[in-house]
Amino acid sequence: MPQLSVMFKTVSSDCNLDCGYCYYRESLYGGRGSGSPRHRISAAMLERFIPEYMEYVADAHVASFSWQGGEPTLAGLPFFERVVALQAAHARPPMAISNALQTNATLIDDAWAAFLKTYDFLVGVSVDGPREVHDAARRDARGRGSFDRVMAGVARLGRAGVAVNALCVVGPHNVERPGELMRFYRAEGFSHVQFIPCMDFQAMDPGRPPAYTITPAQYGAFLVGLFDAWYCDGRPMVSVRTFDNLLQSYVGVANELCVHAERCDASLIVEHNGDVYPCDFYVDSPWRLGSVMETPLREIVASPARAAFVRHKRPLPRPCQECEWLAVCKSGCPRNRTPRPDGTASPDYFCESYRMLFRHADGRFRHLRERIACRQRYLEAVGRLQVAAPVTGTARGEGRCPAAQPVRRQVAVGRNDPCPCGSGRKHKACCGSPAESQSYLFQPPPAVFA
Repeated sequence: MPQLSVMFKTVSSDCNLDCGYCYYRESLYGGRGSGSPRHRISAAMLERFIPEYMEYVADAHVASFSWQGGEPTLAGLPFFERVVALQAAHARPPMAISNALQTNATLIDDAWAAFLKTYDFLVGVSVDGPREVHDAARRDARGRGSFDRVMAGVARLGRAGVAVNALCVVGPHNVERPGELMRFYRAEGFSHVQFIPCMDFQAMDPGRPPAYTITPAQYGAFLVGLFDAWYCDGRPMVSVRTFDNLLQSYVGVANELCVHAERCDASLIVEHNGDVYPCDFYVDSPWRLGSVMETPLREIVASPARAAFVRHKRPLPRPCQECEWLAVCKSGCPRNRTPRPDGTASPDYFCESYRMLFRHADGRFRHLRERIACRQRYLEAVGRLQVAAPVTGTARGEGRCPAAQPVRRQVAVGRNDPCPCGSGRKHKACCGSPAESQSYLFQPPPAVFA
């Protein structure tokens, strides 16, 4: 069976903050607030779903869980302790188990941090920039900013050694400040950042035309400024998910992010009660694929409705079919298209934003593509220089070793030698430059393109 990722809406829309731009503040299962019901995944659902899922992915040897909300830590630490216990109990070796948690970090204490480190959770923290920027949008129900509480949680995670990424919503509060945002994330030690434009619609209303709190021109200018701050003279130091995925298109490997992939994602979104949807922008009754409490997982995965959703990007809008940037853009997200009276659809709401970025950055994306190819040739060439030779000798005077053991003979490349990548430059000025190896793009192997 192929790999299958599952995203849990762990507590549905429940959250201890009340960010005005949240696209999941309302759901089919009620909103948040004192008059709303409490939403939690039941023990019965975990006991049913996790064993079935672990059996389904056994042949792929990878189990991938993502825990979102709302605020998933509201489910409590005992809930997640039960999750990892069930995962371990039903994992069939060899099995790699991946857990990702998207949180506002305000409830993270030392016990949470120790748990997340012990079980190697990848943690994404929602932080929109420096205090005055973040607190303009991310407030609690009393109107209080959350920045200090968020960063206190980030500090606890850092002390525990937890891998932490940042998620930034781009809206009127920060769209004019791309350079400042990048400086903030670098200063705070975030190595990976994802930027998403601020939506003005709810997940339960996929039929509503796309609406955002920023214009395509604003977002395009933001991407251009952000790219300039990210590029760092061809040696990016902070991973920006959008640029990494566009670079994947330039290099010719499959995109990790569905927006710029050939097709819509094939993961499953599981609500707190077991209802399953194909995407968290389509949590609406017509897109419901079934319930993990009622329908076998294999039937949900193989359902015609899910197959139809995976093909949801097709047919492409006519402007996309004729666009010079289609090979790298892949037409964006179908949720961002507006239906037309003739039955066709407009391109992605942010089509012009992406075109602004490509016109500005195409040459530098191509340069990075060539540098990545050089780096791969370099690593392959250096590997060939490590000459294998047999070990001969005696073991405790008993004669020749019964089996020769291979070793690697280290062959150094001189600083002034031609670079093994074939660029024609000196090693010290090319792949042997310390600055070159500091960029995450040129680590062996390049993780973005593995």
